[in-house]
Amino acid sequence: MRLKPHLPLLFVMLAATLPGSAATMDNPLYGDPAHPNFSGMWNPEFVYLGPPPGSTPGAAPAFPPRPPAGAGGAAPPPFAPPPVPELTGPYAKRFAAWQKAFESGTQEPDTVTRCLAFGIARFGTMPVEIIQTPGQITMNLGVIHDIRRIFLDGIGHTTGADPSFNGDSVGHWEGDTLVVETNNIRAATLDRNGVPYSDKLTVVERIHLINPKRLEIEMTLTDPEAFKAPFTIKRAYVPMPKGSRFEEYVCENNQDI
Repeated sequence: MRLKPHLPLLFVMLAATLPGSAATMDNPLYGDPAHPNFSGMWNPEFVYLGPPPGSTPGAAPAFPPRPPAGAGGAAPPPFAPPPVPELTGPYAKRFAAWQKAFESGTQEPDTVTRCLAFGIARFGTMPVEIIQTPGQITMNLGVIHDIRRIFLDGIGHTTGADPSFNGDSVGHWEGDTLVVETNNIRAATLDRNGVPYSDKLTVVERIHLINPKRLEIEMTLTDPEAFKAPFTIKRAYVPMPKGSRFEEYVCENNQDI
């Protein structure tokens, strides 16, 4: 029997927590006391992934926003998808065609549903393990074998590489903020709702550890071909429970192989 991918399950089934786990080692690989250490297991506070495949247009999202503080058992406020960039003419037409095909049920599955990759704009929509070592920060989603590498070795961008979903990322420190510049990005979408970007996209991220319980990332996307103006996404992350570990996730298990 063919099993269809159900992306929302990724968010709630990514990790197992080990009760009574041993104390964490004291940064055995991290060797840069002059800068913050982002290492750890981080969970996004809230993420909108776009409508589930086959859902009724206008249906409630898989993860509605939390009620405001002090609301008790009150229902969450009406949901509104997050803002999207203003698209140039050709890309606005492409997005309109995507939406029409989605509503008719003829839209092809996106890259995540096809077990490819999230792409840099969607990478931060899932729980992430950050491993910070001298000269490099590695971000592991634990799903679809999706990994980002941010190089801090001073060499600069890779030359001659093919465009990739996560692009080529190099970082430098500005005080306690890590500034990451990414280029050579493969065309993809901002979310499962189909908002497109081109292979001209470049991204600048500012990553800041507010305190041990909160990591914030501001991502500015510039795409002169698809966007009329740069577009900024802000995300915040909180630690996953102590002892959390990613379980094996093989996307192809959802398909006939």
